[in-house]
Amino acid sequence: MLHHTKNKGDIAATKAIADLTLKGYLILTPLVCEHLPFDFVAYKDDKFYKIQAKYAGDNRVVNKTIWVDKNGTHQKKYKVNDFDFYAVYLPDIDKVVYPSINFKGCYITTQIPNSATPFYWWEDFTDFTEAASKRTYKEFGVDLTTRKVNPDSRIHTRKVERPSKEELEKLVWEKPTAQIGRDFGVSDKAVEKWCKAYGLEKPPRGYWVKKAYGKVEGQLTTHNETFSRIEF
Repeated sequence: MLHHTKNKGDIAATKAIADLTLKGYLILTPLVCEHLPFDFVAYKDDKFYKIQAKYAGDNRVVNKTIWVDKNGTHQKKYKVNDFDFYAVYLPDIDKVVYPSINFKGCYITTQIPNSATPFYWWEDFTDFTEAASKRTYKEFGVDLTTRKVNPDSRIHTRKVERPSKEELEKLVWEKPTAQIGRDFGVSDKAVEKWCKAYGLEKPPRGYWVKKAYGKVEGQLTTHNETFSRIEF
């Protein structure tokens, strides 16, 4: 179905507001927003986030705003302080992703490309994201010789349900982040994002090496307790 440009913007904002509301954010919409560089504000855990909603039929995170009046068509590039995060609606998968304004102008991929060129993958932006690494076809089992994808290797494309806070808090002290990621079929970066979203502390650097040699005297049981001394 074809949509008018304004309708696309309304669809993107509506999808984003619904998604963020389900994620526990309070949404604040300005009474007059036509000349503001953002569409609405999301609030959670004593933090405010200025959001610019965009409909990305071509998966591109646009870097400018365009409007039309009696004097013709105008455009203005976004500045770093105009808003905090995009809310980009991807109609081909009916999902909203949240790259920071620093990602303006980039493309977020929803289909595994048959190319060796690194790309940004949509599942890395399902929460407010300030930094993300580009992926490669190798992570998804793509064979560039045959241009086919090994379905057994597409571990990063399936939807993974995040464990509960209590479960994850227990797991991070039982095994390394990389192992938790393999168990859930996600990257270690995804596990780190889960911990950050829950406000969980992880074992300090060198913890697993010292534990392997039996040098750990104790471990954290909850994120509010103090981790006991580790010595060789």
